[in-house]
Amino acid sequence: MERRVAISSPYTRVPLIALTKAEAAYVEVRAQILEGTLAPGSTINQESLANALGLSVTPLREALRRLEGEGLIALRPHRVVSVLPLTRRELGELCVARVRLEPLAASLAAESATPRELREISALARQPHAGDLHAQLRAHRDFHLSIYAASHNEVLADLLEQLWTRTDRYRAIVLRDRGLRRTSRVGHSRIAAALAARDIPTAADLTQRHVEETLQLAEDLAELEPNPDSRRASSGRTSDRPG
Repeated sequence: MERRVAISSPYTRVPLIALTKAEAAYVEVRAQILEGTLAPGSTINQESLANALGLSVTPLREALRRLEGEGLIALRPHRVVSVLPLTRRELGELCVARVRLEPLAASLAAESATPRELREISALARQPHAGDLHAQLRAHRDFHLSIYAASHNEVLADLLEQLWTRTDRYRAIVLRDRGLRRTSRVGHSRIAAALAARDIPTAADLTQRHVEETLQLAEDLAELEPNPDSRRASSGRTSDRPG
């Protein structure tokens, strides 16, 4: 019988028995995509993937629909799963949207955040960015989502969380570099200090530069498909096992 537990974030990897089967499949497949075990542009049969996870196809399909909604995969005919390629167009569109919206959230947070929220943001900025890739992603997510929440604008926070999820694969590329992890932590500390000082222009400016620099690094480090239509062509290569 399945036993449910709360999941704190999409990066939490726990034993399959601790989650429903669909949740376990979602966490594991998402992790394999972020790690590159399921590489951008690769394809795999649903039955093969289910066997590799030790699950039936039914809960896997539920997880795959969730991942498709996040823009990580595409479900093809004949039960084929395609991991969508990393593209310059998608990264560019994400950058345009986040560069416009994240400084707005920081400005609102500098103006409206409660003292408790500011202390939480400062604590998250000081948190050591150690551990595996998933711990890194979780630390970054927690910091930025705390700013979204402190903006006290639910519509804006929801939009930014969706954009954050879509950016994860690009962000993971940057966080694999230890030197870039330290650079990102310094950026967080500066943003937190500006927020604590209620310095709206500086908080907005630092946030904009932080987003631009991170996404530019992702573009420099990643092997990106120049043509977004290449997603359709990517379904031509099918494997019998993940990886």
